[in-house]
Amino acid sequence: MHGKPGAPAAMPAPSSSSTYLAAIVASSADAILGTTRDGTIRSWNAACERLFGRTSEEMIGQSVLDVIPGELWDEEQEILARVAAGASIENYETVRLAADGRPIEAAVTLSPIRDALGVVIGISSVVRDISEKKQAERGAAMLAAIITSTTDGVVSKTLDGIVTSWNKSAERILGYTEADMLNQSIRKIIPPDRQAEEDRILATVLAGDIIDNFETVRVRKDGALIDVAVTVSPVRDATGRIVGASKIVRDITDKRQTREQLRTLLAEVNHRSKNLLSLVQAIARQMTRQGQQLDLDRFLERLQALAGNQDLLIRNDWRFIPLGELVHSQLRSFGDAIGSRIRIEGPPIELTPEAAQAIGMAMHELATNAAKYGALANKEGRIDIGWAREGPSFTMCWIEQGGPPVTPPTRSGFGSKVISDMVRLSLDGAVDVQFPASGLRWHLSCPIVRITRGRSDAGQ
Repeated sequence: MHGKPGAPAAMPAPSSSSTYLAAIVASSADAILGTTRDGTIRSWNAACERLFGRTSEEMIGQSVLDVIPGELWDEEQEILARVAAGASIENYETVRLAADGRPIEAAVTLSPIRDALGVVIGISSVVRDISEKKQAERGAAMLAAIITSTTDGVVSKTLDGIVTSWNKSAERILGYTEADMLNQSIRKIIPPDRQAEEDRILATVLAGDIIDNFETVRVRKDGALIDVAVTVSPVRDATGRIVGASKIVRDITDKRQTREQLRTLLAEVNHRSKNLLSLVQAIARQMTRQGQQLDLDRFLERLQALAGNQDLLIRNDWRFIPLGELVHSQLRSFGDAIGSRIRIEGPPIELTPEAAQAIGMAMHELATNAAKYGALANKEGRIDIGWAREGPSFTMCWIEQGGPPVTPPTRSGFGSKVISDMVRLSLDGAVDVQFPASGLRWHLSCPIVRITRGRSDAGQ
C-alpha cells in the first residue's frame, strides 16, 4: 500500500501480568489496537472488529493507515512520530474508516509503549466512536443558530417563571437585554392586569400541553404595550420530567393593525354598499314616478356611471377619488373628443367618496345631455370643464358652445334634479344652471371641506 510504514519492530514476549492486561484489552468496550512505532498493527481487539468491521486476522500486520482517510495520512504519520518520540495525545478528534468506506467520527488517545528500560517500542491507540455525540453537537449548534437568527423572540424559563435564556430577537421585540432578564421573573414583561395569564400558562405547561399562538399584550422596557402572539411548550429532561418551559414571542402589531384596518374597511364597504343600493332604488323611483315606464337602457347607463365611481374608489383603497380621474372616467365614451373638443383643466383634488358620487353623477348627466342635445350633438361643439380652489371655496364649471341652439327645458326630469338639487344638497353648495342659446352652462360652488373631508391640503 502506498505510503505505509516498513516492517514492524520485534515485540517482547508477554509476561503473566501482561497476559492479564491483554485479557482486559481484549474484553474492553473501547476499540484498542497496538502498533509498532511506524504504524504496523500488532494487536486488534474485539471492539476494533465491531467498530471497523475488520477481523484481527485481516488487520494484524497491516498498516494503521488502512483505516485512515487518505487526506489524513500525512497528519497521522506526524502524530505517530510524536508518540514514538515519547509524547502522549489524548482525545484527539479525527475520522477513521469502516470496512465499507463509511467514515467514523472518533476520539483517539495515543500512548507510547515502553520496554523495561523505558525505550518506546510501540504505540497503543484507544479509539472511541463519537459519531452520535458529534451529531448531537451539530444538532445543538444548528438549533442555537436558528434561535440566534430567528426574528421571533425565544425565551426559556423555569417552572417558577424565572428566565433562563433570552435571545436577540426577544431583546429587539421587548427592549430588555439578556442581562436585564436572566434570573428575573417573566412576570416583569406581563402587564399588571394580565398576571393571571402566567398562572394559566404554567398550569398548562405542567399538564404537558402546548399553548399555541396565544394573542396577548406584553410590556416593553420603555413601558409601551406591544401586541404579541405567544407559543409556550414544556421542556423535559432526559427522563421525560417537565423541568421548564420554552416560549416563542412574535410581534403582531402590524397584524393587529392590518386586522383593524380590514375591519374598518369592511364596515365602510358595508355602509357604502347600503348607500349605493339606496341610491339605485332612488334612481329607479325617480325614473318611474307618476306612472312612467322605466327606460331600461337609460337606467343601466346611470348604473354604469355609478359603477365607474366605485371602480375609482376601490382603486384608491376606498379613501378618495382624484377629481381629474373622475371626470375622465365619466367622459370615457367620448375619449376621441377629450383634448380636442373637450378641454379639462383643474388642480389635483382628492374627493371624498360622497362628493365623488354627487359630482360623478352630475358629469354623467351633463355628458349624456350634451351628446343628445348639446355641444356633442354635432361636430363643431366644444365643452370646457374646469375647477379651482379659492381659499376655503371650491368652484367647478361646465360650459358648452358651438352645438345646436339651446332652449331651456319645459320640464324638470331626473337628470335636471341630479345636476342641480342632488349636487347642491350633497355638497352644501350652490348650483347655477343656465341655458343661453350658445350652450348650457353649469356652475358649482361649495366649501372645500365639503369635498375633501380633512384633505383640504390635497393638491397643494
